[in-house]
Amino acid sequence: MADRKHDEVLLHRDPVNGKYPAPERYRRGQSVPIPESVGVTLELSVDTLPDGD
Repeated sequence: MADRKHDEVLLHRDPVNGKYPAPERYRRGQSVPIPESVGVTLELSVDTLPDGD
């Protein structure tokens, strides 16, 4: 989830009993790893995600 207000990306993963634990937070200059459950190996740059590019 891109949080434009706080200029970061929140990664929610591994729900337990239908609820997600606290998200992993990534700021500009970092890359967000895509969870293995998606089925691809990929990292996205946080620099572009909050901007909507």
